[in-house]
Amino acid sequence: MVVDISNRRSREAVEEDVQRLRDWLDKQLHLPHDVEHEILTAFVNGTKGLEIAKHKLDAYYSNRNRGAKLYDEITRDVNAQFRERSKAVNMFFLKNPTPEGYRVLFVTVNDCFDKAFDHPHEAARMLMMLELMMKKWPENTGACMIIDCTGVPSSIITMFSPTTLAASLNCFQDGYPIKLKGVLNINAASFIEFVANNLFKPILKAKLYERIKVVSEGASFLKQYMPLEILPSNYGGNDKSVAELNDEWLNILEENKEWFLLSTRQASDEKKRPPDSENTFGIDGTFRKLAVD
Repeated sequence: MVVDISNRRSREAVEEDVQRLRDWLDKQLHLPHDVEHEILTAFVNGTKGLEIAKHKLDAYYSNRNRGAKLYDEITRDVNAQFRERSKAVNMFFLKNPTPEGYRVLFVTVNDCFDKAFDHPHEAARMLMMLELMMKKWPENTGACMIIDCTGVPSSIITMFSPTTLAASLNCFQDGYPIKLKGVLNINAASFIEFVANNLFKPILKAKLYERIKVVSEGASFLKQYMPLEILPSNYGGNDKSVAELNDEWLNILEENKEWFLLSTRQASDEKKRPPDSENTFGIDGTFRKLAVD
């Protein structure tokens, strides 16, 4: 990755667009109005323009109805049961971003993966992690994901819920203002590429699918994307160990428990959505005006 500062905008320009987005949001009767400044900032920084930010913001809240199981309050209640259901997978953000400022979500599996993997839970957990990234680092302009496939069984393809997979990926692609720069699968057996081609490719947009890399190499492969010193200590880096980082992020999720429960209720009210003939989510009337203010 090469640092690109050409698309970085001044704080003043970002704030102006955040205010425009807020003004537009206040006019949408079907969308929540009590959206935090950090979340609106993430939508401005994570998209290529205000029009896209508006469409994604609408989808972000309407998908809470369409993908209801992913946003269920019981599912998102970070308690002892939540932690128990998280035992199969380690999931955390590295302390330091890449030189470009991209946040890195790291995923590994534990020995109990075969027996304990709960796909609907992990899909909801990952969306929660991404939402927390937006809240903690609203200035972020990109992210990448590292998945260490060591220990992933060949039966993984049967362990996914097709409904959950489609719902979670569609929610992410349509409604999350996160520029995913790469999904790097390391230590991958040959069947991992089969899984990617048969499960993920039909759902993902072509541009995003092209950013999935599946390699048999270990952590050394990552040096072309980021300095190896930002990795966990298990991988030769200077960050904490995988176990420590996973526990730390489960604690961070729990610390934000009330925020998740409140934000989960911030779904669109489709009964109040104004009809239109263009299938533009009822918001075509304000797009052009706000875009040129």
